[in-house]
Amino acid sequence: MWRDVPLSFLILEKLRKVNGSIRDEDLYKEIGKSTKYEIPYGDFLRALMSLEIRGYISVSLIRENTRMITYLGEKE
Repeated sequence: MWRDVPLSFLILEKLRKVNGSIRDEDLYKEIGKSTKYEIPYGDFLRALMSLEIRGYISVSLIRENTRMITYLGEKE
């Protein structure tokens, strides 16, 4: 399905508003509320991995299947 706004932009927008750390489950719920369509969880995890590789966020494992996502800010 085509998206109006790329998923990575939606994630960064929500993280900027939080301006701190958030659990992946909570972020996924917030992204789901702001879109009119269902986002597969696998696509969400791929977008997180892409953002982490590019240096925008840090993802750390808290418990099994629970991740803490921290917004690092914009790259220069």
